[in-house]
Amino acid sequence: EALEILDDDLHMGGSKSNAVRRRTPREARKKPAASVPRIGFDVDPPFDFAGGLEAEPSEPPLVRRRGSGKQTFSRRLTVDCTKNRLIGDYIEKESKKADEVDGGAIVAKQHPAAAMQTPGMVLSVWGSECKDEDRFMPYFAQKGINFDGELSRTQHRIGVISHRGYKPESPNQDDFFVLARPESLLLGVMDGHGPLGHEVAHFAQEHLPALLTERLRKDPEAWEDAVHSAVSELVSLAKTDLDGKAEDSGATVTVAMLDQVPATEGGSSPSRAPTWRLRCGFLGDSIAVHARRRDKNDPWEITMLVDIHRPDRPDEFQRIKNIGGEVHIPSKPGHPSRLVTPEWNLAMSRSFGDFNAVPFGLSSEPEMSDPVELESNYQHLVLVASDGVWDVIPPAQAVAFVGRFRPEEAQLAAERLVSKAQLRWQEQEDCVDDITVILVWPCLEAVDLLSPVSQTPSQTEP
Repeated sequence: EALEILDDDLHMGGSKSNAVRRRTPREARKKPAASVPRIGFDVDPPFDFAGGLEAEPSEPPLVRRRGSGKQTFSRRLTVDCTKNRLIGDYIEKESKKADEVDGGAIVAKQHPAAAMQTPGMVLSVWGSECKDEDRFMPYFAQKGINFDGELSRTQHRIGVISHRGYKPESPNQDDFFVLARPESLLLGVMDGHGPLGHEVAHFAQEHLPALLTERLRKDPEAWEDAVHSAVSELVSLAKTDLDGKAEDSGATVTVAMLDQVPATEGGSSPSRAPTWRLRCGFLGDSIAVHARRRDKNDPWEITMLVDIHRPDRPDEFQRIKNIGGEVHIPSKPGHPSRLVTPEWNLAMSRSFGDFNAVPFGLSSEPEMSDPVELESNYQHLVLVASDGVWDVIPPAQAVAFVGRFRPEEAQLAAERLVSKAQLRWQEQEDCVDDITVILVWPCLEAVDLLSPVSQTPSQTEP
């Protein structure tokens, strides 16, 4: 039985400032695929999909049902997100329940990268290790979450969510981490692929933050060198510690760091107050986006922090050809190009793992975006997600969607963006991809770099 949501195309107006480079969307089908279970939409949208106008959060969705009177199969699409305003609210609520929450668990556990730093200085949220039985978790279930510290003390407004898709043969292969200090926020999204992609993604999620932190403690300005060196060591560790699991499986890696730049002392240049900046490094196609606006009534100015590693990206195509590799360019519009290997093909030209594809042109060398200074006279948000979002929702639409929520509703916005993407997948494909979202509304107030994490997040818009 079909479930129709008055969704339309989620157009948010035609402002030129919302125009960004976007990936070619997959060709949509007119009717939902019969093999995908139709999912009950149990969370209300933040605006009227039909008219594109903002609605009260408590307003129910407009839904039509049709069919022959047979019993409706319905599964909850997302976790109950009616009261989860920030990730700390979600964890606090779910920690009070039984260990099992929608097939996932909330566990108090310190991230390995936090263990090497001063006690009490780091708050962490990160994905739990995937187990064999996770293949039998309900579709659209929340991934298990580990956390450490009182997240209500986090300075920035943060939402984090990772849902399994509808892929019967595999568990949720996405992973994520968020490490918060008073003067910095380090976060990342990994999207695994291949038979053991979930293990490769989790290996990167557990090891890369510590490798990065170790290098940045020596020189906070050496971001590019730190990312290159950390990924190189991560690759070496994987070859020895993963027992061949990364030969035919891999993961995307997108990491971003929001940190406070110390105030200048004057001298030959004018002194200024501390400012915040955003830096990003990436492998693959998990996109990070920065958006800013002067006022909530203004359109968002969007900056793509990732130029995804497609095999047909002109420079990547030439690099692969120069070493004797082959790129398959599909004749049918909307289908991705692929890096060809004797055993399998990849829809990306760079990733972590996939070592058997390296002789045919795959690279594990990360690329960087230009640093972004977060000017205090703007509102800012940072959205990092796996391609489960970006394959069905363009960046301008995703930013407009989450931007209609208040900063202190970052978790609520992230959860509903995932719900939106899941519905889009059901309309277009025979499967639903795993989806992970990290949403950050930065708080740009200066902090005391000598104090432990103790700030109470501001409940006003930045």
